[in-house]
Amino acid sequence: MNSEEHKPDQWVNNITDLVETYRRLITVQVVQHTSLGISMCILGILTSILALFIFLFSGLGFAWWLGEYLNNMKLGFFIIGGVYALMFLIIVLISRNVLMPLIRNYIIKKVYEQD
Repeated sequence: MNSEEHKPDQWVNNITDLVETYRRLITVQVVQHTSLGISMCILGILTSILALFIFLFSGLGFAWWLGEYLNNMKLGFFIIGGVYALMFLIIVLISRNVLMPLIRNYIIKKVYEQD
């Protein structure tokens, strides 16, 4: 009879241990996903800065070369500026229908991806 009296206490202890284990598991998963998100943001920022410098210096170099080729430096820079404006316009036009769903799906897939 003594062992039957301790069964409710064992159930309570087991349930509290289970709840505590799930709480720790959720904490670990939140930390894992947060660290993944932060690392992706840092990598994205660094990649964006590098891409900015690549576009800046290659655009300046190509504009300079085109200006010398056309014997009109201003025209070379305006042509390259127009190319960049066209690229910007294309990105803005396709961003809502193509880029945003693509990025959103990638992020959702990474968040729910299990190791």
